[in-house]
Amino acid sequence: MDIMRNRGDENMIKELNLTMQSEGCKLSAYLDSEGIPTIGWGSIWIDGRRVKLGDSITQEKANSMLEDYFLKEVKPTLDKLPSYITDNQKEALTSLIYNWNSSGFLKSKLYQAIIKKDKAEIIRQWDYGFKNDENGLYIRRIKELALFVPDFVKW
Repeated sequence: MDIMRNRGDENMIKELNLTMQSEGCKLSAYLDSEGIPTIGWGSIWIDGRRVKLGDSITQEKANSMLEDYFLKEVKPTLDKLPSYITDNQKEALTSLIYNWNSSGFLKSKLYQAIIKKDKAEIIRQWDYGFKNDENGLYIRRIKELALFVPDFVKW
């Protein structure tokens, strides 16, 4: 993928790996699991308006939308995390924040548990995908946890 290579930040590319795997990229608008029109790498907005069925974009536009959202919304949230958060944990959190949204994450019990280094509570709060019956979200949360939890020993 050429996403963000023009900015020369390999860490940002790594942080988006799981997000891109989980979201997939569709260049024509579709209904997501909640019935919301979505396009590209899971975006519900295009050019300042909500996505509508019938919309289509190029791969370049999809990549640009992902990059812009990451830089404007996700990266500033990652920058608020404690310095002990590892690169693998940032990749896991990028996927989760992209899926939840930045303000939802910063208000969450999960964020508070991370700040407090409360490992048991982190695992309890990461279980959103387990509470509903969405197989894709369940798999995504398992992959995120698999990246996040092993680095607990580095705290």
